[in-house]
Amino acid sequence: MSFAAIGRLVNLSTPAVHHRVRQLERRGVITGFGARVSPGAIGLGLSGLVAVETEGSLEAIAAAAAAMPEVEACWSTAGTSDLLLKVRVGDPPAMERLLVRLRELVGVGRTRTTILLDTHFEREPDPAALGPDDD
Repeated sequence: MSFAAIGRLVNLSTPAVHHRVRQLERRGVITGFGARVSPGAIGLGLSGLVAVETEGSLEAIAAAAAAMPEVEACWSTAGTSDLLLKVRVGDPPAMERLLVRLRELVGVGRTRTTILLDTHFEREPDPAALGPDDD
C-alpha cells in the first residue's frame, strides 16, 4: 500500500506517514518489505513441520538447517522436541529426500513430521492485540 493510501486511511499527510514508517523501521518494528509469492505457483506445493529431537549442538543443527533452501523457518521449542522446522518442497519424494538429509545431520536424534494440507489463514503480529498492560 502506498504512503498516500495509508495517509488517506488514517488522516495523515503522505510525508507524515513516510516519517512514521521510517521511525518504525529505525526502532526495528518494521523489519522489511517484500512480495508474497504463491509457493504452489512456483512448484513448492508441499509443506510440513518437522520436530527435531537433538543429541548434539542445537546451534550446529540450526546452522545446517539454515543452509538448506527447503527450510523456511527454524524455532527453538520447549517440550519433547528441541527445534521445529517449517519446510517446503515440490512433492512427496522431495520431502522424503529432505527428511533423510535432516536425519543425517550430526546431533539429530529423531524427527517427527506433520504434513500441512491447507492454510486457512496466516498473519503477521497485530499491534492492536496488545492489551493496555502490554506496552
